[in-house]
Amino acid sequence: MPTILDRIKTLLADRAATSETPASAAAPAVPRADGIRTVSTRIGGKTYRLTSDDDYLNHVQGEFEPDMVRLFDALLSRNHVAFDVGANIGCTTLLFGDLCQAVYSFEPSPSTFVYLQQNVEASRQQNVTLANLGLGRESGNFELTFAKNNRSGGFVSNLTQASQGHQIESIRIHKGDDWVRAQDIARIDFIKIDVEGFEQHVLEGLAETLQRDRPVVVLELNHWCLNVFQRTSVPDFLDFLRGIFPHLYAVEAGDVRNLHDPNAAYHVMYHHLVNGMKYANLVGAFDRSQLARFSQEFDIQVD
Repeated sequence: MPTILDRIKTLLADRAATSETPASAAAPAVPRADGIRTVSTRIGGKTYRLTSDDDYLNHVQGEFEPDMVRLFDALLSRNHVAFDVGANIGCTTLLFGDLCQAVYSFEPSPSTFVYLQQNVEASRQQNVTLANLGLGRESGNFELTFAKNNRSGGFVSNLTQASQGHQIESIRIHKGDDWVRAQDIARIDFIKIDVEGFEQHVLEGLAETLQRDRPVVVLELNHWCLNVFQRTSVPDFLDFLRGIFPHLYAVEAGDVRNLHDPNAAYHVMYHHLVNGMKYANLVGAFDRSQLARFSQEFDIQVD
Protein backbone atom coordinates (compact mmCIF):
# COMPACT_ATOMS: atom_id res chain seq x y z
CA MET A 1 0.00 0.00 0.00
CA PRO A 2 1.48 3.42 -0.94
CA THR A 3 2.81 5.47 1.95
CA ILE A 4 2.16 9.20 2.47
CA LEU A 5 5.69 9.85 1.19
CA ASP A 6 5.04 7.81 -1.97
CA ARG A 7 1.83 9.79 -2.54
CA ILE A 8 3.63 13.12 -2.23
CA LYS A 9 6.33 12.02 -4.67
CA THR A 10 3.72 10.85 -7.20
CA LEU A 11 1.74 14.10 -6.95
CA LEU A 12 4.86 16.21 -7.40
CA ALA A 13 6.00 14.11 -10.36
CA ASP A 14 2.60 14.54 -12.01
CA ARG A 15 2.78 18.29 -11.48
CA ALA A 16 6.31 18.52 -12.90
CA ALA A 17 5.28 16.54 -15.97
CA THR A 18 2.33 18.80 -16.74
CA SER A 19 3.78 22.22 -15.83
CA GLU A 20 5.29 24.43 -18.52
CA THR A 21 5.89 27.48 -16.32
CA PRO A 22 9.60 28.42 -15.94
CA ALA A 23 10.96 28.06 -12.38
CA SER A 24 11.63 31.79 -12.08
CA ALA A 25 8.28 32.97 -13.49
CA ALA A 26 5.77 34.67 -11.23
CA ALA A 27 2.58 32.72 -10.66
CA PRO A 28 -0.30 32.80 -8.19
CA ALA A 29 -0.93 30.03 -5.67
CA VAL A 30 -2.28 26.88 -7.29
CA PRO A 31 -4.52 25.12 -4.75
CA ARG A 32 -5.34 21.42 -5.10
CA ALA A 33 -7.76 19.14 -3.35
CA ASP A 34 -4.79 17.20 -1.90
CA GLY A 35 -3.42 20.37 -0.25
CA ILE A 36 -0.28 20.65 -2.37
CA ARG A 37 0.11 24.06 -3.97
CA THR A 38 2.71 26.32 -5.53
CA VAL A 39 3.37 30.00 -4.85
CA SER A 40 5.75 32.55 -6.33
CA THR A 41 8.22 34.02 -3.85
CA ARG A 42 10.90 36.65 -4.28
CA ILE A 43 14.06 35.64 -2.44
CA GLY A 44 16.99 38.05 -2.52
CA GLY A 45 16.12 39.64 -5.84
CA LYS A 46 15.01 36.51 -7.70
CA THR A 47 11.60 34.93 -8.02
CA TYR A 48 11.17 31.22 -7.34
CA ARG A 49 8.24 28.82 -7.36
CA LEU A 50 7.86 26.99 -4.06
CA THR A 51 5.72 23.91 -3.59
CA SER A 52 4.46 22.47 -0.29
CA ASP A 53 1.28 21.34 1.46
CA ASP A 54 1.26 23.53 4.58
CA ASP A 55 0.45 27.05 5.76
CA TYR A 56 4.11 28.13 5.67
CA LEU A 57 3.51 29.08 2.04
CA ASN A 58 1.14 31.81 3.22
CA HIS A 59 4.03 33.32 5.20
CA VAL A 60 6.55 33.34 2.35
CA GLN A 61 4.27 34.01 -0.61
CA GLY A 62 5.25 37.21 -2.42
CA GLU A 63 8.56 37.89 -0.66
CA PHE A 64 10.68 35.88 1.75
CA GLU A 65 11.66 37.69 4.98
CA PRO A 66 13.51 40.82 3.75
CA ASP A 67 15.21 41.34 7.13
CA MET A 68 16.69 37.85 7.02
CA VAL A 69 17.82 38.33 3.42
CA ARG A 70 19.54 41.57 4.43
CA LEU A 71 21.31 39.82 7.31
CA PHE A 72 22.52 36.89 5.21
CA ASP A 73 23.62 39.16 2.39
CA ALA A 74 25.82 41.08 4.86
CA LEU A 75 27.55 37.89 5.99
CA LEU A 76 27.91 35.73 2.89
CA SER A 77 30.37 35.97 0.00
CA ARG A 78 30.56 34.37 -3.42
CA ASN A 79 33.52 32.17 -2.42
CA HIS A 80 31.80 30.80 0.71
CA VAL A 81 30.84 27.21 1.43
CA ALA A 82 27.63 27.26 3.50
CA PHE A 83 25.66 24.78 5.59
CA ASP A 84 21.88 25.22 5.83
CA VAL A 85 20.90 23.12 8.85
CA GLY A 86 17.13 22.87 9.08
CA ALA A 87 16.36 23.77 5.47
CA ASN A 88 12.60 23.07 5.53
CA ILE A 89 11.27 23.54 1.95
CA GLY A 90 14.30 25.52 0.79
CA CYS A 91 13.91 29.31 1.05
CA THR A 92 17.30 29.92 2.68
CA THR A 93 18.91 27.16 0.62
CA LEU A 94 17.86 28.93 -2.57
CA LEU A 95 19.18 32.25 -1.25
CA PHE A 96 22.51 30.68 -0.27
CA GLY A 97 22.74 28.96 -3.65
CA ASP A 98 22.60 32.37 -5.28
CA LEU A 99 25.09 34.01 -2.89
CA CYS A 100 27.67 31.26 -2.27
CA GLN A 101 30.06 28.95 -4.06
CA ALA A 102 28.54 25.78 -2.58
CA VAL A 103 25.69 24.90 -0.24
CA TYR A 104 25.03 21.77 1.82
CA SER A 105 21.36 21.68 2.79
CA PHE A 106 20.07 19.44 5.61
CA GLU A 107 16.44 18.51 6.17
CA PRO A 108 15.70 15.40 8.28
CA SER A 109 11.95 15.05 7.62
CA PRO A 110 11.45 12.54 4.76
CA SER A 111 8.21 14.17 3.59
CA THR A 112 9.50 17.76 3.85
CA PHE A 113 12.68 16.71 2.04
CA VAL A 114 10.57 15.79 -1.01
CA TYR A 115 9.42 19.42 -1.27
CA LEU A 116 12.95 20.74 -0.63
CA GLN A 117 14.25 18.54 -3.44
CA GLN A 118 11.45 19.61 -5.77
CA ASN A 119 12.01 23.32 -5.09
CA VAL A 120 15.78 23.18 -5.54
CA GLU A 121 15.43 21.17 -8.76
CA ALA A 122 12.92 23.73 -10.05
CA SER A 123 15.43 26.52 -9.37
CA ARG A 124 18.03 24.80 -11.59
CA GLN A 125 20.77 25.64 -9.10
CA GLN A 126 23.78 23.37 -9.59
CA ASN A 127 25.80 24.23 -6.48
CA VAL A 128 23.46 22.77 -3.84
CA THR A 129 23.93 19.35 -2.22
CA LEU A 130 20.88 18.02 -0.38
CA ALA A 131 20.99 15.66 2.59
CA ASN A 132 17.90 13.99 4.07
CA LEU A 133 19.27 13.95 7.62
CA GLY A 134 19.79 16.14 10.66
CA LEU A 135 22.98 17.12 12.44
CA GLY A 136 23.51 16.65 16.17
CA ARG A 137 26.04 15.76 18.85
CA GLU A 138 25.49 12.03 18.36
CA SER A 139 24.37 9.82 15.50
CA GLY A 140 21.17 7.83 15.81
CA ASN A 141 17.52 7.41 14.96
CA PHE A 142 15.14 10.00 16.39
CA GLU A 143 11.59 11.23 15.98
CA LEU A 144 10.55 14.56 14.47
CA THR A 145 7.20 16.07 15.43
CA PHE A 146 5.38 18.86 13.60
CA ALA A 147 1.88 20.24 13.18
CA LYS A 148 0.35 19.08 9.91
CA ASN A 149 -0.18 22.67 8.79
CA ASN A 150 3.35 23.87 9.71
CA ARG A 151 6.36 21.87 8.55
CA SER A 152 8.71 24.71 9.52
CA GLY A 153 7.97 24.07 13.22
CA GLY A 154 9.23 20.48 13.27
CA PHE A 155 11.18 19.63 16.45
CA VAL A 156 13.31 16.69 17.50
CA SER A 157 11.12 14.99 20.10
CA ASN A 158 13.89 13.37 22.14
CA LEU A 159 12.63 14.91 25.41
CA THR A 160 9.09 16.13 24.70
CA GLN A 161 6.36 14.35 22.76
CA ALA A 162 3.21 15.91 21.31
CA SER A 163 1.15 13.53 19.22
CA GLN A 164 -2.39 14.93 19.19
CA GLY A 165 -2.89 16.92 16.01
CA HIS A 166 0.76 16.40 15.02
CA GLN A 167 2.61 14.29 12.52
CA ILE A 168 5.52 12.16 13.74
CA GLU A 169 8.29 10.90 11.46
CA SER A 170 11.34 8.76 12.04
CA ILE A 171 14.51 10.64 11.14
CA ARG A 172 18.26 10.03 11.04
CA ILE A 173 20.70 12.36 12.78
CA HIS A 174 24.46 12.29 12.16
CA LYS A 175 27.13 13.75 14.38
CA GLY A 176 28.21 16.83 12.43
CA ASP A 177 31.98 16.32 12.60
CA ASP A 178 31.65 12.70 11.46
CA TRP A 179 29.53 13.74 8.49
CA VAL A 180 31.98 16.49 7.48
CA ARG A 181 34.86 13.99 7.57
CA ALA A 182 32.92 11.35 5.65
CA GLN A 183 32.11 13.85 2.89
CA ASP A 184 35.72 15.13 2.85
CA ILE A 185 34.59 18.76 3.01
CA ALA A 186 37.72 20.90 3.05
CA ARG A 187 36.20 23.98 4.68
CA ILE A 188 32.95 25.54 5.87
CA ASP A 189 32.66 29.33 5.97
CA PHE A 190 29.09 29.82 7.13
CA ILE A 191 26.45 27.82 9.02
CA LYS A 192 22.78 28.64 9.44
CA ILE A 193 20.97 26.65 12.14
CA ASP A 194 17.19 26.75 12.59
CA VAL A 195 16.16 23.54 14.33
CA GLU A 196 13.54 24.51 16.92
CA GLY A 197 15.62 24.35 20.09
CA PHE A 198 18.10 21.67 18.92
CA GLU A 199 20.77 24.27 18.07
CA GLN A 200 23.09 23.41 20.95
CA HIS A 201 23.13 19.75 19.87
CA VAL A 202 24.14 20.80 16.35
CA LEU A 203 26.97 23.02 17.58
CA GLU A 204 28.30 20.41 19.97
CA GLY A 205 28.36 17.86 17.16
CA LEU A 206 30.36 20.30 15.02
CA ALA A 207 32.90 21.20 17.73
CA GLU A 208 35.93 20.06 15.73
CA THR A 209 34.68 21.72 12.56
CA LEU A 210 34.09 25.00 14.41
CA GLN A 211 37.62 24.89 15.78
CA ARG A 212 39.11 24.00 12.39
CA ASP A 213 37.20 26.41 10.12
CA ARG A 214 35.96 29.13 12.50
CA PRO A 215 32.84 29.82 10.42
CA VAL A 216 30.27 32.55 10.95
CA VAL A 217 27.13 31.02 12.46
CA VAL A 218 23.60 32.41 12.32
CA LEU A 219 21.11 30.61 14.54
CA GLU A 220 17.66 31.00 15.98
CA LEU A 221 16.85 32.09 19.52
CA ASN A 222 13.47 30.62 20.46
CA HIS A 223 12.72 30.46 24.19
CA TRP A 224 9.59 28.30 23.70
CA CYS A 225 11.52 25.61 21.83
CA LEU A 226 14.52 25.79 24.16
CA ASN A 227 12.42 25.50 27.32
CA VAL A 228 9.73 23.04 26.26
CA PHE A 229 11.61 20.83 23.82
CA GLN A 230 15.14 20.84 25.30
CA ARG A 231 14.64 21.96 28.95
CA THR A 232 17.18 24.77 28.42
CA SER A 233 16.80 28.37 29.64
CA VAL A 234 17.70 31.38 27.52
CA PRO A 235 20.46 32.57 29.94
CA ASP A 236 22.06 29.12 29.90
CA PHE A 237 21.88 28.96 26.12
CA LEU A 238 23.49 32.38 25.73
CA ASP A 239 26.22 31.41 28.21
CA PHE A 240 26.92 28.34 26.08
CA LEU A 241 27.19 30.48 22.93
CA ARG A 242 29.43 33.07 24.60
CA GLY A 243 31.77 30.21 25.48
CA ILE A 244 32.18 29.45 21.76
CA PHE A 245 32.02 32.78 19.95
CA PRO A 246 34.25 35.77 20.84
CA HIS A 247 31.75 37.89 18.88
CA LEU A 248 28.04 37.27 19.50
CA TYR A 249 25.17 39.51 18.47
CA ALA A 250 21.38 39.47 18.58
CA VAL A 251 19.56 41.05 15.63
CA GLU A 252 16.03 42.45 15.46
CA ALA A 253 15.48 44.00 12.02
CA GLY A 254 18.03 46.86 12.01
CA ASP A 255 18.76 46.75 15.75
CA VAL A 256 21.91 44.83 16.77
CA ARG A 257 22.95 44.09 20.37
CA ASN A 258 26.30 42.78 21.61
CA LEU A 259 25.57 39.73 23.78
CA HIS A 260 28.97 39.95 25.49
CA ASP A 261 27.72 43.19 27.06
CA PRO A 262 25.66 42.33 30.19
CA ASN A 263 23.29 45.29 29.75
CA ALA A 264 22.66 44.47 26.08
CA ALA A 265 22.18 40.78 26.91
CA TYR A 266 19.59 41.66 29.57
CA HIS A 267 17.77 43.88 27.06
CA VAL A 268 17.68 41.05 24.52
CA MET A 269 16.45 38.46 27.01
CA TYR A 270 13.74 40.74 28.36
CA HIS A 271 12.35 41.67 24.96
CA HIS A 272 12.64 38.13 23.64
CA LEU A 273 10.77 36.60 26.58
CA VAL A 274 8.29 39.36 27.38
CA ASN A 275 7.87 41.33 24.19
CA GLY A 276 6.93 38.81 21.53
CA MET A 277 10.04 36.78 20.60
CA LYS A 278 12.13 39.76 19.55
CA TYR A 279 15.84 39.28 18.74
CA ALA A 280 15.23 35.80 17.35
CA ASN A 281 18.36 35.85 15.18
CA LEU A 282 21.84 35.42 16.64
CA VAL A 283 25.17 35.92 14.87
CA GLY A 284 28.34 34.28 16.15
CA ALA A 285 31.83 34.85 14.76
CA PHE A 286 35.43 34.07 15.70
CA ASP A 287 37.17 37.09 14.18
CA ARG A 288 36.02 40.68 13.76
CA SER A 289 37.19 40.65 10.12
CA GLN A 290 34.37 38.18 9.37
CA LEU A 291 31.87 40.87 10.35
CA ALA A 292 33.22 43.78 8.30
CA ARG A 293 30.25 44.04 5.92
CA PHE A 294 27.84 43.18 8.73
CA SER A 295 29.12 46.09 10.85
CA GLN A 296 28.91 48.45 7.89
CA GLU A 297 25.41 47.35 6.87
CA PHE A 298 24.00 47.66 10.41
CA ASP A 299 26.17 50.63 11.43
CA ILE A 300 27.73 49.04 14.51
CA GLN A 301 31.20 48.88 15.99
CA VAL A 302 32.41 45.28 16.29
CA ASP A 303 34.38 44.92 19.52
